[in-house]
Amino acid sequence: MAKALMPEPRLPPAEQVWAQVVRGLDQDPAEGLNTARECCDRHAGDRSRLAITVRHADGQSQRWTYFDLSHHASMAADTFAKAGLRRGDRVAAVLSRQIETWICALAAWRSGLTYVPLFCGFGADALAYRLRASQAKLLVVDHQWRSGVQQALERLDTDIEVITVSGPRGRGIHAGDRSFWAEIEAAEPAGPAVNTAAHEAATLLFTSGTTGQPKACVIPHSGFVSLIPYVDHALGLRVGDLLFTTSDPGWAYGLYTTGLVPMGRGIPLLSYSGPFDPSAWLDVMTAESATYITAAPTAFRSLVGAVGRRGAPSSLRAAAGAGEPLDADTVSSWQSLTGTPIRDGYGLTEVGMALANLADPPMELVPGAMGTNVPGFEVMLVGPDGEPLGGVAEGAIAIRRPEFQLATDYDNAHEGWKARWQGDLFVTEDRARRDTDGRWWFVGRDDDIIVTAGYNVGPIEVETVLLEHPAVAEAAVVASPDPVRGSAVRAVIVARADASPGPELTAELQQTVRERVGRHAYPRIVDYVESLPRTEVGKIRRAALRVTQP
Repeated sequence: MAKALMPEPRLPPAEQVWAQVVRGLDQDPAEGLNTARECCDRHAGDRSRLAITVRHADGQSQRWTYFDLSHHASMAADTFAKAGLRRGDRVAAVLSRQIETWICALAAWRSGLTYVPLFCGFGADALAYRLRASQAKLLVVDHQWRSGVQQALERLDTDIEVITVSGPRGRGIHAGDRSFWAEIEAAEPAGPAVNTAAHEAATLLFTSGTTGQPKACVIPHSGFVSLIPYVDHALGLRVGDLLFTTSDPGWAYGLYTTGLVPMGRGIPLLSYSGPFDPSAWLDVMTAESATYITAAPTAFRSLVGAVGRRGAPSSLRAAAGAGEPLDADTVSSWQSLTGTPIRDGYGLTEVGMALANLADPPMELVPGAMGTNVPGFEVMLVGPDGEPLGGVAEGAIAIRRPEFQLATDYDNAHEGWKARWQGDLFVTEDRARRDTDGRWWFVGRDDDIIVTAGYNVGPIEVETVLLEHPAVAEAAVVASPDPVRGSAVRAVIVARADASPGPELTAELQQTVRERVGRHAYPRIVDYVESLPRTEVGKIRRAALRVTQP
């Protein structure tokens, strides 16, 4: 008798999941919903309740309660109102893992403004495009990135008012700027608060633009609700946890998934404002007794080495990754060194987090697998014509419209948004396979699949095997033109410092893939580079490798 597809444990019905989520809200979505109220203000009555701890590279730290955040967001809302912003206007921010990010976002939401987070690593052209597309009327920027922002502003046809978070002794403020903290100190302590509707725009969040121009996802005030099942069932956060969130709040995973939603559940956050440094992260987690860490798989691969040398913080109980495939070797190494799991997850800014290794109800963690549906979401594989694929299969990931979803439109590409839907199915550009146990495995993006001599090769499967080799630090697999096969598999490798790239290592890697994946999938071309091109969120830009290949 065939084995059942649905892995244990059995998931609760979607309607039951969403009903429970709604019961836990402070407001009835049918009557009005405001992100700031749900994720901060509802906890501000207890003036001592910790919301965020921000640690800095110099060892100093700031501790902010929900009351502190709510109070300062109210004054920031007054500042925005005095600048002439009114309900529906857009306020952009070039900020990072700092307290001003949360103050600005909360101020915008409580005022009925639309918050536009912009990643601080963007160049002038990328910033100018997003500022133009968002029609932002005001920009808040940290002094570290003020000069780069100026280059972007000079590319615009309209003027945008700038408020700068200054450095020591007022450093970084340009002529005509206002000082963020000077404005806050002069503000009234009761800025405007609006009873926003659940469908009203809260955030305009641009995708990373791996294919075509970045799309501006419209996230309504109800958008954060779509992520509550992931936080509850996949992360499995609980009272007493301290979440070390390392993702930049310029993106959905940092701002919403591992930021606002845990805050709304009453879980305090820990953030580090300095540059990525595995040893510094371990110091911060140890000093603050962090119980949970969320990070990109790339960061976990570096952390594994640091933990191997220094050991893991004794307070740590679990970890989670998202944003790019989490390879089996990293999961196994982390679990062996720390005694704690890393739970992989898959989602999109358009819909939310839809697949994950669940903590509640608990399921067996299989390294390399994405797990199963997040409760409340119906996820399926579809074929080229959009037909659902049952049983063991490989196809495009499609998500049925859930009761709550993260985004509702592309502000700058309405037709593009409509094209992504087939009825009530959001059909992604990502491919996955489902095994005999019903677990999901990421294969790659549709445009990343390599067709060689009639065989389909998923780059992720080959990369996973390559990354397990002790000489390989990073790996990317792309197609290379081949007159006989149409395409050949090409591996681009970043070797570890103690490795010796050359013909011997190449032959070893090729043989490993032959044995582990198959003769059709082994890389006929192996190139060695110092670093791989990545997007701002750390995803490999395979398109760039295809363009630059010899």
